[in-house]
Amino acid sequence: MQDIYTGVKIVSLPAMRVARYVIVSPAPEFDVINHMEWWGEHSGLLGYPGYEKRLIGWDFPFISDEQKKFGMRGYVAAYVVPEDFAPKCDGAELTVIPAETFGMLTITEPHTASFERIPTGYQRLVAGVKALGYAQKPWENYLEFEEQYDRDGVQYMDVYMTVAKQA
Repeated sequence: MQDIYTGVKIVSLPAMRVARYVIVSPAPEFDVINHMEWWGEHSGLLGYPGYEKRLIGWDFPFISDEQKKFGMRGYVAAYVVPEDFAPKCDGAELTVIPAETFGMLTITEPHTASFERIPTGYQRLVAGVKALGYAQKPWENYLEFEEQYDRDGVQYMDVYMTVAKQA
């Protein structure tokens, strides 16, 4: 069987202007992606001339014990938006993710077993980054995110985490 994970590589990404939204619920990925699809349409983003849809997401870790008792989790979804885009409606926060160095790994068909393949992908990413002489950045400067896309009928997910060269 072919490995569903690529090797880890170190990449530099430019600053990204994003429109983001967070939801805490029992199914936050589904809920927030639906919200952002609605927002993308109503804000004018998805019809913006020359725009190529790019939606990224990451776990939202600030969940109370009470929310956890009810099986809730948090997730952020964010469209990467053009610098000159002005939304026609509210419903997402505009901010900038600064240019950064990331460790990156690709997972093939991540949702065949989401709660197995994606966490395993992140574990492999951490180990691969370390093997390349890098380490995760401290929490206050840390970002990990995922980006899904389809190519030739196959679904992929790239997972990223901010890294710094170890001394």
